[in-house]
Amino acid sequence: MKSKINLWKTGGFAVVMIWALVWLVPVIIMLTVSFMPPDQRAAKFGGLLIKNISLENYLTVFKDAPILRYFLNSIIITFPTVFFVVLFSSLAAFAFSRLNFFFKEVWFYLILLTLMLPIPTLIIPIFQINKSLGLYNSYLGLILPYTALGIPFSIIILRSFFEGFPRDIEDAARIDGCNAFGIYWRIIMPVSWPVLSVVIIWQFMTSWNEFLLALVIIKDVQLKPLTLVPLIYSGQFMARPGAMFAVLTLITIPIVIVYVLMQRYFVSGMTSGALKG
Repeated sequence: MKSKINLWKTGGFAVVMIWALVWLVPVIIMLTVSFMPPDQRAAKFGGLLIKNISLENYLTVFKDAPILRYFLNSIIITFPTVFFVVLFSSLAAFAFSRLNFFFKEVWFYLILLTLMLPIPTLIIPIFQINKSLGLYNSYLGLILPYTALGIPFSIIILRSFFEGFPRDIEDAARIDGCNAFGIYWRIIMPVSWPVLSVVIIWQFMTSWNEFLLALVIIKDVQLKPLTLVPLIYSGQFMARPGAMFAVLTLITIPIVIVYVLMQRYFVSGMTSGALKG
């Protein structure tokens, strides 16, 4: 019996390792080519053995493109989006999980229906709304749509977590004179870092990596986010794949940093069983 269990564990571990390698190979190639000297890249493009590590591709990118400007644009767009998504979705999730109001479940399922809408079908309506509101070619023209698109998914995650919060604690807080907002802000939110970290990481990745809406909404080169740099300089950098991969690496670094900083909250919260209904 134990041998069968160990066999299943070994097989599962092997599958996970293979799947991880499938995802890691493109990342390894991206990093390798970005650090290749131009002469080696030209002679042996795609090789995984670097004779001499070189930063020339990164220096080329910073020299030929205002990367810091695009990086700042992405920060200006992404950080407010994450903040608004966490704020509004947590308030809505608290209302759906702890309060009673007219047609509560109907409104919740209407929110679920929005997840079925693919983003390409929303591009033209979002573009028209931005034009009519004077938000075209502006940061708000991306922040507001990103927030609206991120809220439904976040509500679903947060509502499930909030519903597991013990009612006894909530009742005790009400007896002490705490109102609904006080329960949300002082009791539930401080212990919700496990699920909030999931929302923050997910929304940061979604907003930081978004390409299609940014391409349509932002016209001014000085306002474009970092994800549009490969397209802006595709003609210039496609002749130098190392520089293109250097740009892609720079785009990836902030996502890795955010995940490393936030994942400990997620792991510690889930392993300790932060909340159990």
